[in-house]
Amino acid sequence: MNDTDYIALVDTNRAELKARIAAARVRFDRLLRSADPQARIPGGDWTVAQLGAHMVSITHRYRQVIRGEDFRRAMSVSDMDAINQAEMETLVAPVPELADQIQVLADEMDDWFDAHPDDPELVEFHGGAMISGLTAQTNWLGELVMHGADVARAVKAPFTMDERDMLLVARGMMEYGHGFLRPDVSPATNVCVALKIPGAQPYLIHIHDGIAEFRARTVDDRPHAVMRVRASTLTELLYKRIGQVTAARQGLFIVGGRRPWVALKLASYFDA
Repeated sequence: MNDTDYIALVDTNRAELKARIAAARVRFDRLLRSADPQARIPGGDWTVAQLGAHMVSITHRYRQVIRGEDFRRAMSVSDMDAINQAEMETLVAPVPELADQIQVLADEMDDWFDAHPDDPELVEFHGGAMISGLTAQTNWLGELVMHGADVARAVKAPFTMDERDMLLVARGMMEYGHGFLRPDVSPATNVCVALKIPGAQPYLIHIHDGIAEFRARTVDDRPHAVMRVRASTLTELLYKRIGQVTAARQGLFIVGGRRPWVALKLASYFDA
């Protein structure tokens, strides 16, 4: 995924990501400190306080990488759920303490990002994928934004996902998404979906021969379906935070292709 001829979904750099991560940190910190710690996240089992502990666990994983240590990686959604739950339970504390821990470790992460802004194949990620320095940053941005939205929903506070933020998060997903193809997907499966995302390169997700390709679309590609979708909707769909009906309400349209119906099953081929 990090070959020299690899074309990313969208271009970015450390300066842009540093500014966007800083803004997302401020918003998440404000939401976490002001929310009722016992408010429950809609659609989940965690409270705001437990989600805060989960965010501390994410910063711990980055800290372990920074210090040359290892961390527990998930190879499936069930692995991820179990690891997240176990790590969260060891870190539960009063929310102000959690928020302070996140800020201290996030500063350390910022220094590390400055030192490795776009290194290729910098870290082995969940699913066994190697990710670049830029994707290490977009992943952190995604954690701040997505979990900020979770806290906002828990306390019924307004929250808008910035489309550029979500486009950068989607950029990272295109780099490591191949690692989350479900292991039970048949090698005979052949599904090719082109993506038309505002502000992004024309892109393609092609599942075939037991692998998933995420890459720039070429003139020779003949996708089964062409999907027009906003970055925020695609990200929430692939993370399975929303279903097809909600995605359609948020502007997902199938706008072409020889077998357009296959696009409706795209998210089901991935663990998330």
